[in-house]
Amino acid sequence: MGSDLTLWVAIFNGFLSFFTPCVLPLLPLYFSYLAGTSIKDIENNIDVQKTMFINSIAFVLGLSILNITLGFGAKVINTTLVQYEDIIRKAGGILIIVFGLYFLGLFDIKLFNKQKRFEYNNYSPSFLKSLILGITFSFGWTPCNGPIIGTILFLASFEKNYFKAGGMMLIYSIGFAIPFLISVFLVSKFINNYKKIYKHFNKIKIIAGLLMIIMGIMLFTDTLSLWLKLST
Repeated sequence: MGSDLTLWVAIFNGFLSFFTPCVLPLLPLYFSYLAGTSIKDIENNIDVQKTMFINSIAFVLGLSILNITLGFGAKVINTTLVQYEDIIRKAGGILIIVFGLYFLGLFDIKLFNKQKRFEYNNYSPSFLKSLILGITFSFGWTPCNGPIIGTILFLASFEKNYFKAGGMMLIYSIGFAIPFLISVFLVSKFINNYKKIYKHFNKIKIIAGLLMIIMGIMLFTDTLSLWLKLST
């Protein structure tokens, strides 16, 4: 499945993850964790912003480590159950279609509206702590980002080898990291404008929903693997 199509799906879904309710509205909180100070102090202190940017790199590395590990795990499961590949493919196609319909707002899944957040009191940031923070926050985001990461994980599980499965999750992580690091780099401007950006979330969500439905149908009918073979 290592085609341009699946790679673009992975990076777009990573980008979409940045705009979910469990990330974008809470960015000031994450910035405070990574800077070790209040959001007001971040805006006016270049040294603090540099520290926050370095810690943010560690933060997205932590997210990436977990995502890549999940990609390997998905491939292990698929390899173990290879004799049921056709059933898994069809079930996964249906599941991705359901995810797409959920993103279109046609019904509600309460599980995906929940998230667990870890509280850090008197948090003193460092590169290592931020790396660990990225891993733990990724667990907290999982219910909220379930439809997005579930779609990419399922596609990753059908990659030819473990390297490509982990690579797809790396591409997904890069899709998230790009807007996240840009927002950190332009923190002052972003804090003043992130509410304006968030108002476009529904449009992005609809596009993602339609893309998931298309991918789900192609996966269920096995036209996705046929298309990928013809394109390679």
